[in-house]
Amino acid sequence: MTPNPLARARRLGTALLQLREQHGYSHAELSRKSTVSASVISRLEYPYADIGRRPNLRLVKKLLDALEVPRGTDRWIELEQYAEDVAGGWWDDDRYDGMGSGQRDAAIIEHGATEVDEYSGLLLPGLVQTAAYARHRALGAPTVDAIVEGRTARQRIVQPGGATYRLILEEQAFRRQPVPAAVRLEQLRHLLQLGRQPNVSVRVLEVDVEISDGAQPRSPFARMGYPDSADPQIVRVDNVSGDLLVTSPAEVAGYAQLHQRLCKAALSDADSAAIITEVAERLAAEI
Repeated sequence: MTPNPLARARRLGTALLQLREQHGYSHAELSRKSTVSASVISRLEYPYADIGRRPNLRLVKKLLDALEVPRGTDRWIELEQYAEDVAGGWWDDDRYDGMGSGQRDAAIIEHGATEVDEYSGLLLPGLVQTAAYARHRALGAPTVDAIVEGRTARQRIVQPGGATYRLILEEQAFRRQPVPAAVRLEQLRHLLQLGRQPNVSVRVLEVDVEISDGAQPRSPFARMGYPDSADPQIVRVDNVSGDLLVTSPAEVAGYAQLHQRLCKAALSDADSAAIITEVAERLAAEI
């Protein structure tokens, strides 16, 4: 079972915050008692500014001492393990330096997930893009190769035997033509192949479908669940200026319910495959 770095960083941060508040310490007071800077304490408690940054274990131990957690106890060992679990991964390899901070964050959030519920409105999401599709979408960027390699590496999570992946696509996401026809045809066939995997569901939300029971999706999003049920689930919302992370359990539950409503309104997997096949066959005849 591979722990997710951000989920473990959040568990560590929440525990440190609760311990500090139990003692009635401000950041400045705990800093004086532990000799750990207030800025480091703040980053540990709220690990979102630099996702994937590994805590300094020596400083974590100094905080635990200052917060009077007895060394060698189950609680000490547990919190120390959380800090050690915030480890690096494939995204730290030099070959992926140019894949972009947004994609790096996505890779970290997806790491170790056992279920991914995703909704995409206008474009096919990174987890299903072919290399050619990703390359055309990245044209003009100075690091196209790294971007494509990053996309490919992220897709290991949805390979056979990987996470349960439930994708809901708006109809226009595969009907529009953001790439050349031959690339688009290859992409549609790849999407159909993915949908035949036992761990993958691809469902189409038709453009004229009625969804009247609750909130409507405003942006693409993906919800990640992890093998340890105590690890908090995370939702990544795709915004133009950068991804928004949703971590509040109540808000995460809202996105889970939204995905369920969209799934209910979407075509079945079989009917979705049929409509994608129809589009692919028409495109093949035109090329």
